[in-house]
Amino acid sequence: MTDEGFCDWIAVKGEMILKTGKGDEYRTLKGSETLIIDAGGGTVLPGFIDSHFHVVQTAMNLQSVQMKDAGSWEGIGRKIRETEMEHPGKPIMGVRLEKERLKENRFPDRKVLDRFSENVPVWINCLDYQISMLNTYGLLYYKIPFRMEGVETDSNGAATGIFRGKANAMLRTNVLNRCSDDTRHKSVEQLMPRILRYGITTINAMEGGYMYSDRDAEFIHEYSGDFPVDITLFYQSMDMNKINAMGLNRVGGSMYLDGTMGARTAALTFEYADRPGEMGNLTIGQNELNEFLVSCYQRHCQTALYTIGDRAIGQALRAHEYAIEKTGISGLRHRLEHVELATKDQIRKAAELGIIFSMNPTYEKYWGAPGEMYQKRLGARYGTTNQYRMILDEGVMLCAGSDSDICEIDPMIGISAAVNHPVARHRITLQEALRMYTINGAYAIGEEDRKGSLKEGHLADIIIMNCDLETLPAEKLEDAKVKCTIKSGGVVYNELL
Repeated sequence: MTDEGFCDWIAVKGEMILKTGKGDEYRTLKGSETLIIDAGGGTVLPGFIDSHFHVVQTAMNLQSVQMKDAGSWEGIGRKIRETEMEHPGKPIMGVRLEKERLKENRFPDRKVLDRFSENVPVWINCLDYQISMLNTYGLLYYKIPFRMEGVETDSNGAATGIFRGKANAMLRTNVLNRCSDDTRHKSVEQLMPRILRYGITTINAMEGGYMYSDRDAEFIHEYSGDFPVDITLFYQSMDMNKINAMGLNRVGGSMYLDGTMGARTAALTFEYADRPGEMGNLTIGQNELNEFLVSCYQRHCQTALYTIGDRAIGQALRAHEYAIEKTGISGLRHRLEHVELATKDQIRKAAELGIIFSMNPTYEKYWGAPGEMYQKRLGARYGTTNQYRMILDEGVMLCAGSDSDICEIDPMIGISAAVNHPVARHRITLQEALRMYTINGAYAIGEEDRKGSLKEGHLADIIIMNCDLETLPAEKLEDAKVKCTIKSGGVVYNELL
C-alpha cells in the first residue's frame, strides 16, 4: 500500500515486520523455529482498518432478534413468539428492521405488536437506528414521557408506540443503559472472531453520546486492551472536560449534524423528491458548532463530525474555516463521517482545509442502484451520492468503514462497492479502494508510520486473501475471502494450514 510496488515475501519477527523483498533472499532469514506460510498465490495485504464501527452496538445487536428478513408484520410476530418461548419473561429486543422490506410498507405500532406479545416489553429498532417501536408493555417499562418530541400519537392523543427524533434517542439510551459491563464484555468477545475472519486488525469505535449509551464509550476506554484487535475510541460527546479527563485526543464519530437519507432527516439544500416540502434537519446551530470546534482546535483534539446531506456538510466546513481563522491551528486531521452528498465546491473546500472524508461504500450496494432508496429520495439528483472518483481527484484523503452493524462488516463488500459504484463515473480503482481500508485508514488516526502498509519496521498486521485480487474480475471482488489474519505477528485466524 505504498508507492514501492509489490514484493514476493515478507518476514516477521516478534510483533514487527522485519523485512520484505523479492526472490528467495528470505531463506537467509529462516531459523530452526521459523514458521513459513505459503500464500498460495493469494494477495497479501496489511490488516484492514475499519474507520467507522459501532463496536458495542454491533456486539449487543448480535445477541438481539434480527428483523431484517422479517418480510411482514406476521414475520415480525413469528420471531417475537419464538424468542418469548426460548426466553420466557425476558425483554425482547429486535434490530435492523427495514420498512421497505415489509409487505405492509409501514412500521408496526403497539397495537400490532400487542397481538404477538403482551407479557414482556418488546422494543424494535430500525436499521439506521432512527425509529423505534414498542408494544404497550414496553411503553410502560421504558418510561418515555408521552408528550416528548418524537412520540407519535393517534387522533385521540394516545402514543402509538412509534418513536422518532429525541424520543427515539432517549429510548435507545434507556435500553442500552440497562446493559451491564459483563454483558458488554461477553458480547464484544463473541464479536471478535467475526472481525478477525474478515481481516480487520484495527477498528475506529464510535461510541457513546446522542442515541447511544455513554457507558459504551467508557467501557471501550477501560477494556479495549482485552480484545485481539486494536480499538481506537471516538467518544461521541461535546463534553470536552470529560474528553480531557479521559486522556483522549479525538472526539466524535456519530456526532450528528443531521440525520439519515432513509428517514429523510439528512439536511439538504433542496426538497426530497418523494416528500415535497421536507429538506431534513440540522441538529445544532452554526454558532454553537463554531465555538465547539474552536475549543477542539485549541485543545489539539481531532474531530469526526457526522454529515450526510449537503447542508450539514456545508455547516461543518464553515465551522472548520471559522476555527482555523480564530486559532491559526491546522494539521489535526479532522474528519467528516459519511459525507454522502458533498458537492464539488464542498469537496474542493475540504481539500483546502485538509479535512478527511471517512465514508461507507457499502451504502451504494444497499441503496445506490437504480430504483433503490437514493433514487427515490433524490429524484433528478440521483447519481450525486458518494462521488469517490471526484473526491480523490480533488485531493481529499478518503478512508472507509462498514458503519457496522447498519452494514455488513466485511471490508471486501465495501471495496467491491467502491470499485463497482452504480454510477460509473464515481468508480475508483482496486488499489485506491484498498488504500481506503489500509494506509488511508492509518493516516486518519495518525498511525501511518506503524500501520496500513507492509513495510519494514511496521506492526505485523497482515492478511492473506484466497485469490489474487489483481486478476479477479471486478464483479467478483465481493466474493473474495480472507484465509489468514496475523495481528502483531501472531496468527489469530487461519484457514490456510
